[in-house]
Amino acid sequence: MLLINGWLKLAAGEFDKVLVQGQAMVKATNEEAGCLHYAFARDIGDPDLIYISERWESEAALAAHSASAHMAEFNKAMGSVKVEGADLWLYSAEAVKKIM
Repeated sequence: MLLINGWLKLAAGEFDKVLVQGQAMVKATNEEAGCLHYAFARDIGDPDLIYISERWESEAALAAHSASAHMAEFNKAMGSVKVEGADLWLYSAEAVKKIM
């Protein structure tokens, strides 16, 4: 199993620009084969701080997600917003590696 955990910090008001695309991407991702859990959560004290939590059955499932059309659409939308910071980590039984 692979776990991804971390956060994205967007500039003030930026998350609302990608909210609809984010909701669609999370819904589609949770329906993917090999996705065990996929969620975004806004911090109640800072609505531009987004926590990310993912669980995948395998590297192949995560790779398929990364190549999916809904992920491409979300990445396109994210290209239009200012990201002030990010800290995402990939965890596995074999290794731990920072991915962002």
